[in-house]
Amino acid sequence: MVSPLYKIWLGIRSTIFWIFFLPVMLLLACLVSLTFFMPLNFLMGIVRFWISYSLWCLRIICGLKYTVEGLENIPDHGFIVMSKHGSTWETIAIQSLFRPLIWVVKRELTWIPFFGWALKAMDAIALNRGTGRKAINQLITESQVHMDQGRILMLFPEGTRVLPKQKKPFKIGGAIVSQRTGYSVLPIAHNAGEYWPRHSWIKWPGTIRVVIGKPIDPQGKKPEEIINEVATWILSECERISDEAQLRRIGVL
Repeated sequence: MVSPLYKIWLGIRSTIFWIFFLPVMLLLACLVSLTFFMPLNFLMGIVRFWISYSLWCLRIICGLKYTVEGLENIPDHGFIVMSKHGSTWETIAIQSLFRPLIWVVKRELTWIPFFGWALKAMDAIALNRGTGRKAINQLITESQVHMDQGRILMLFPEGTRVLPKQKKPFKIGGAIVSQRTGYSVLPIAHNAGEYWPRHSWIKWPGTIRVVIGKPIDPQGKKPEEIINEVATWILSECERISDEAQLRRIGVL
């Protein structure tokens, strides 16, 4: 049982985190959007600074750390990252493991002043998800171009943040890209949603576990087989690394 006073303390720490985090994020988003004409390495340098600063704030202010298993499974080049999506944390931290990433985002996000413009400056693939097959064709075409240039495609196949112990179907778009382009899928499991849950102000102290799986080769497989293999591995691995004590703290168990 977590005492009310402890929760208040965690809330204060999380508030301090946002005070340090938000102004710097806004400043750097402005900088990226205003220097869109600069080489990619320059823009990536700004993003890397933001990632390091953000993870430092989480560690020092909130006591939130992480460990990574399976680094040896990362291919030298040419792959698609598909990650469990349970928190805001992985949208920050995963970028520290792979460079340079290319993000797939909702088109509407690119309309947000400075933040959205920064996404456009980083060549994010902006999809209108309501256009169905047209969006899939755009995803395939633009992903192929970027990955052939050495970028790493980043996808959250669940499409939205999912609370611990809840399940949503994995979307097939990334598997279609893998099957059409021949690039393998690198699955990632983590339990960040147990420490920084969706819509939660509190960031619980502790150590997030991240596990990188072995690449999934699309050769000879249908998109449905690829995404099923990704989903099966991610969900089973998330179950394995789940922290039951932390789940009880956030009221899931």
